[in-house]
Amino acid sequence: SNTNESVIGYLSESPEYAGVRNGLEGAISEGFVELNAEGSFKFVHDKVREAAYNLTPDRDKKQLHYNLGKTLYSICEGKDVGNTIFLIASQINHGKEFIETDDTLRIPVAKLNMKAGEKALDGCDHKMAYFYFLAAVSFLPDDSWESSYDLSLRLNVLMARAANSSCQYDEAELTLQRICKRARCLQDKLPAYFLLVTIFLSQGHPNQGYATCSSI
Repeated sequence: SNTNESVIGYLSESPEYAGVRNGLEGAISEGFVELNAEGSFKFVHDKVREAAYNLTPDRDKKQLHYNLGKTLYSICEGKDVGNTIFLIASQINHGKEFIETDDTLRIPVAKLNMKAGEKALDGCDHKMAYFYFLAAVSFLPDDSWESSYDLSLRLNVLMARAANSSCQYDEAELTLQRICKRARCLQDKLPAYFLLVTIFLSQGHPNQGYATCSSI
């Protein structure tokens, strides 16, 4: 996989990874890594990448990814980092078991994944967007519909739309049903009802669509 110069720049700002650039220069001189025309660093061969990755014991790999994601997140929080948002979210998501035991991280990481999902939607990658929205919802606390209502509502609506656009209709329907059940008022439920009826009609189930409209 490729790592661009901006990521190296962000990492170099942290004490933990201050020597990353020197390490890369050494790897380039040894012939393990190359810098391509786009300014990205990459291993010269997949076998070299696999060998380097396997230097880390399997039991430590989740922690390695999580630490990398946390470092990038702390440096880049509040910045427009472009597509680097995908790297930050995917790395920090490896630490799900650590995040779920720290209530101070659950909402920030959920919002991080929501931003990654919205970025994927901007690029019309609905499957990737659904992946990040699903991760975001999984990080929400159990009482999120009470403690973080606006975030829960927005995330579930976004996830349902991404699921529908990537032809995951069952997942979209389940999410929409959850919104209709948990949303506080009709105004908040209407977008979910509208998409739910649209899905029923597109799937050839007009009776379910009619029943849904009649229940509002």
